[in-house]
Amino acid sequence: MMQKRGVHGALPYLLLVAALAVPSTVHACVGRKLVLGALEDARQGMVSRIISILIHERTGTTVEVKFYPSKEELMEKVLKGKVDLYVDYVDTALKRLNDDPGSLAGEERYRQVKREYDEEMNLVWLKPLGFEGRNGKGNSMGFAAVVVRKGTLKKFPALPRLLDKIGTRVILDDPLLDSLVLKGQSVKPAKVAREFLKEKKLI
Repeated sequence: MMQKRGVHGALPYLLLVAALAVPSTVHACVGRKLVLGALEDARQGMVSRIISILIHERTGTTVEVKFYPSKEELMEKVLKGKVDLYVDYVDTALKRLNDDPGSLAGEERYRQVKREYDEEMNLVWLKPLGFEGRNGKGNSMGFAAVVVRKGTLKKFPALPRLLDKIGTRVILDDPLLDSLVLKGQSVKPAKVAREFLKEKKLI
Protein backbone atom coordinates (compact mmCIF):
# COMPACT_ATOMS: atom_id res chain seq x y z
CA MET A 1 0.00 0.00 0.00
CA MET A 2 2.84 2.40 0.73
CA GLN A 3 4.22 1.78 -2.75
CA LYS A 4 0.90 2.81 -4.32
CA ARG A 5 0.67 5.99 -2.19
CA GLY A 6 4.28 6.98 -2.87
CA VAL A 7 6.31 9.30 -0.64
CA HIS A 8 3.46 11.76 0.03
CA GLY A 9 1.01 9.05 0.98
CA ALA A 10 3.45 7.51 3.44
CA LEU A 11 4.29 10.83 5.11
CA PRO A 12 1.66 10.69 7.91
CA TYR A 13 2.80 7.19 8.81
CA LEU A 14 6.46 8.23 8.94
CA LEU A 15 5.64 11.29 11.10
CA LEU A 16 3.74 9.12 13.56
CA VAL A 17 6.66 6.70 13.85
CA ALA A 18 9.05 9.60 14.40
CA ALA A 19 6.78 11.10 17.09
CA LEU A 20 6.58 7.85 19.03
CA ALA A 21 10.34 7.48 18.90
CA VAL A 22 10.96 10.82 20.70
CA PRO A 23 10.53 11.18 24.53
CA SER A 24 7.07 12.53 25.38
CA THR A 25 8.49 15.44 27.43
CA VAL A 26 9.83 17.00 24.27
CA HIS A 27 6.42 17.12 22.60
CA ALA A 28 4.73 18.41 25.74
CA CYS A 29 6.79 21.59 26.07
CA VAL A 30 8.86 22.43 22.99
CA GLY A 31 8.68 25.99 21.68
CA ARG A 32 6.97 27.43 24.76
CA LYS A 33 8.01 29.67 27.64
CA LEU A 34 7.90 29.34 31.43
CA VAL A 35 8.61 31.90 34.15
CA LEU A 36 10.47 30.51 37.17
CA GLY A 37 10.40 32.69 40.29
CA ALA A 38 13.16 32.62 42.91
CA LEU A 39 14.28 34.51 45.98
CA GLU A 40 17.45 36.55 45.89
CA ASP A 41 19.73 34.17 47.78
CA ALA A 42 22.58 31.89 46.73
CA ARG A 43 20.82 28.56 47.35
CA GLN A 44 17.63 29.48 45.47
CA GLY A 45 19.79 30.98 42.74
CA MET A 46 21.63 27.69 42.22
CA VAL A 47 18.50 25.53 42.39
CA SER A 48 16.69 27.79 39.94
CA ARG A 49 19.54 27.53 37.44
CA ILE A 50 19.53 23.73 37.77
CA ILE A 51 15.77 23.58 37.17
CA SER A 52 15.75 26.06 34.29
CA ILE A 53 18.63 24.33 32.46
CA LEU A 54 17.05 20.90 33.01
CA ILE A 55 13.71 22.03 31.55
CA HIS A 56 15.31 23.81 28.59
CA GLU A 57 17.73 21.02 27.70
CA ARG A 58 15.16 18.25 27.99
CA THR A 59 12.17 19.99 26.39
CA GLY A 60 13.34 22.99 24.36
CA THR A 61 11.17 25.27 26.47
CA THR A 62 12.51 28.75 27.18
CA VAL A 63 12.68 29.35 30.95
CA GLU A 64 12.95 32.91 32.22
CA VAL A 65 14.20 33.14 35.83
CA LYS A 66 12.94 36.16 37.78
CA PHE A 67 14.33 36.98 41.22
CA TYR A 68 12.37 38.64 44.03
CA PRO A 69 13.62 40.23 47.29
CA SER A 70 10.88 38.67 49.45
CA LYS A 71 8.57 35.65 49.50
CA GLU A 72 5.57 38.01 49.72
CA GLU A 73 6.43 39.63 46.39
CA LEU A 74 7.11 36.26 44.80
CA MET A 75 3.80 34.79 46.02
CA GLU A 76 1.91 37.84 44.77
CA LYS A 77 3.26 37.21 41.25
CA VAL A 78 2.50 33.48 41.49
CA LEU A 79 -1.12 34.06 42.53
CA LYS A 80 -1.58 36.61 39.73
CA GLY A 81 -0.34 34.06 37.20
CA LYS A 82 2.84 36.01 36.42
CA VAL A 83 5.10 33.19 37.68
CA ASP A 84 4.57 29.57 36.64
CA LEU A 85 6.68 27.72 39.19
CA TYR A 86 9.00 28.36 42.14
CA VAL A 87 10.72 26.56 45.03
CA ASP A 88 9.02 26.71 48.43
CA TYR A 89 9.61 25.24 51.89
CA VAL A 90 7.04 23.19 53.79
CA ASP A 91 7.25 24.85 57.21
CA THR A 92 7.09 28.42 55.94
CA ALA A 93 4.22 27.44 53.64
CA LEU A 94 2.28 26.03 56.58
CA LYS A 95 2.82 29.23 58.53
CA ARG A 96 1.50 31.15 55.53
CA LEU A 97 -1.66 29.05 55.89
CA ASN A 98 -1.73 29.83 59.64
CA ASP A 99 -1.04 26.16 60.46
CA ASP A 100 1.40 25.12 63.18
CA PRO A 101 4.27 23.06 61.67
CA GLY A 102 5.25 21.86 65.15
CA SER A 103 2.02 19.89 65.52
CA LEU A 104 2.86 17.58 62.60
CA ALA A 105 5.66 15.15 61.70
CA GLY A 106 7.79 15.79 58.60
CA GLU A 107 5.84 13.73 56.07
CA GLU A 108 2.51 14.88 57.51
CA ARG A 109 3.59 18.50 57.08
CA TYR A 110 4.31 17.87 53.40
CA ARG A 111 1.00 16.10 52.80
CA GLN A 112 -0.98 18.82 54.56
CA VAL A 113 0.64 21.71 52.75
CA LYS A 114 0.28 19.86 49.43
CA ARG A 115 -3.45 19.34 50.03
CA GLU A 116 -4.16 22.88 51.24
CA TYR A 117 -2.24 24.61 48.46
CA ASP A 118 -4.08 22.49 45.91
CA GLU A 119 -7.53 23.24 47.37
CA GLU A 120 -7.07 26.89 48.31
CA MET A 121 -4.58 28.29 45.78
CA ASN A 122 -4.61 25.92 42.78
CA LEU A 123 -0.90 25.27 43.33
CA VAL A 124 0.63 21.78 43.08
CA TRP A 125 3.57 20.70 45.23
CA LEU A 126 5.88 18.26 43.46
CA LYS A 127 8.05 15.75 45.32
CA PRO A 128 10.67 17.13 47.79
CA LEU A 129 14.02 17.94 46.16
CA GLY A 130 16.19 16.62 48.99
CA PHE A 131 17.35 19.74 50.84
CA GLU A 132 15.76 21.98 53.47
CA GLY A 133 15.32 25.73 53.43
CA ARG A 134 17.25 27.86 55.93
CA ASN A 135 16.41 31.30 57.24
CA GLY A 136 18.94 34.02 57.99
CA LYS A 137 19.73 32.44 61.37
CA GLY A 138 20.41 29.03 59.82
CA ASN A 139 17.17 27.49 61.14
CA SER A 140 15.29 24.98 58.99
CA MET A 141 12.26 26.12 56.99
CA GLY A 142 11.31 22.53 56.11
CA PHE A 143 11.58 20.37 52.98
CA ALA A 144 12.10 22.19 49.69
CA ALA A 145 9.94 21.34 46.67
CA VAL A 146 8.98 22.83 43.33
CA VAL A 147 5.48 24.35 43.34
CA VAL A 148 3.63 24.73 40.01
CA ARG A 149 0.40 26.51 39.05
CA LYS A 150 -2.37 24.14 37.99
CA GLY A 151 -2.92 26.19 34.86
CA THR A 152 0.73 25.71 33.96
CA LEU A 153 0.47 21.94 34.39
CA LYS A 154 -2.42 21.82 31.93
CA LYS A 155 -0.09 23.33 29.32
CA PHE A 156 3.00 21.38 30.44
CA PRO A 157 1.69 18.01 31.73
CA ALA A 158 5.12 16.37 31.54
CA LEU A 159 6.75 18.80 34.00
CA PRO A 160 6.21 16.70 37.17
CA ARG A 161 7.77 13.61 35.60
CA LEU A 162 10.80 15.65 34.53
CA LEU A 163 11.31 17.70 37.71
CA ASP A 164 10.74 14.73 40.01
CA LYS A 165 14.02 13.32 38.71
CA ILE A 166 15.62 15.73 41.21
CA GLY A 167 14.69 14.21 44.53
CA THR A 168 14.20 10.67 43.24
CA ARG A 169 16.87 9.79 40.67
CA VAL A 170 19.27 12.42 42.09
CA ILE A 171 18.86 13.58 45.70
CA LEU A 172 19.87 17.23 45.96
CA ASP A 173 20.56 17.14 49.70
CA ASP A 174 22.00 19.96 51.82
CA PRO A 175 25.71 18.99 51.60
CA LEU A 176 25.48 18.61 47.81
CA LEU A 177 23.64 21.91 47.34
CA ASP A 178 26.07 23.74 49.63
CA SER A 179 29.01 22.38 47.64
CA LEU A 180 27.46 23.63 44.38
CA VAL A 181 26.82 27.06 45.91
CA LEU A 182 30.45 27.18 47.07
CA LYS A 183 31.68 26.34 43.55
CA GLY A 184 29.42 29.08 42.23
CA GLN A 185 31.44 31.66 44.14
CA SER A 186 34.47 31.12 41.90
CA VAL A 187 32.81 29.82 38.71
CA LYS A 188 29.69 31.12 36.98
CA PRO A 189 26.69 29.52 38.78
CA ALA A 190 25.06 28.60 35.47
CA LYS A 191 28.18 26.65 34.48
CA VAL A 192 28.19 24.86 37.84
CA ALA A 193 24.52 23.94 37.43
CA ARG A 194 25.05 22.63 33.88
CA GLU A 195 28.08 20.54 34.90
CA PHE A 196 26.08 19.09 37.81
CA LEU A 197 23.25 18.02 35.49
CA LYS A 198 25.70 16.47 33.02
CA GLU A 199 27.56 14.65 35.78
CA LYS A 200 24.28 13.16 37.03
CA LYS A 201 23.29 12.31 33.42
CA LEU A 202 20.12 14.37 33.63
CA ILE A 203 20.94 16.28 30.43
